[in-house]
Amino acid sequence: MEVLCDFDGTITNDDIGFKIIKTFAGQGWQEVEDAYQRGEKGSREALAEIFALTTVSEKTLRRFVEEQFFVDPFFPAFLLFCRHKKVNVTVLSDGFDFYIDLMFEKYKIDVPYYANRLKVVDCVLYSHFPNASLQCGSCGTCKLDYAKRVKENGKKIIYIGDGRSDRCVSRMADIVFAKGFLANYCDEHSIPYHLFESFNDILEICRF
Repeated sequence: MEVLCDFDGTITNDDIGFKIIKTFAGQGWQEVEDAYQRGEKGSREALAEIFALTTVSEKTLRRFVEEQFFVDPFFPAFLLFCRHKKVNVTVLSDGFDFYIDLMFEKYKIDVPYYANRLKVVDCVLYSHFPNASLQCGSCGTCKLDYAKRVKENGKKIIYIGDGRSDRCVSRMADIVFAKGFLANYCDEHSIPYHLFESFNDILEICRF
């Protein structure tokens, strides 16, 4: 058994990547976001286009992340529970290492993760997508590719998520915990799932 978990809006109180865009992106970002929401663009394409419109200093961005967002208070307890049960936890994020590192450092969380990369150079955001699928390329980080490798090793998957990038994995996971967009997606496609709001809900349900 392995737990695969989304980051933005799942481990954190909000979607940090989207809030960065909403706060700092320049004119034209909403049109790109709307195209993404309609399914006309993948997240990889949309993020690259929006960041090209975004100007912010690294210092300002760091302060914004550290002051505005927090990790679910029950997430550390969930990690401890999994470790006691000898169940690996891996975070799969279509967000960015820049703010994941800040959040994990602030809350002293040590868990492996896969995510897109983000650097700020002279107030310009540069994104890189080392975990994109060679076959699809829609998402910046292909969570399905990683999940397939877990399955090939004979492990079952518990998946925890809330957004668009979680759709593919939800179809092959053995157990799904969902909220927000993912919960609606599971309803529409008859995918069994457990509804959750915090990791305390998951702790109460989990029986590995």
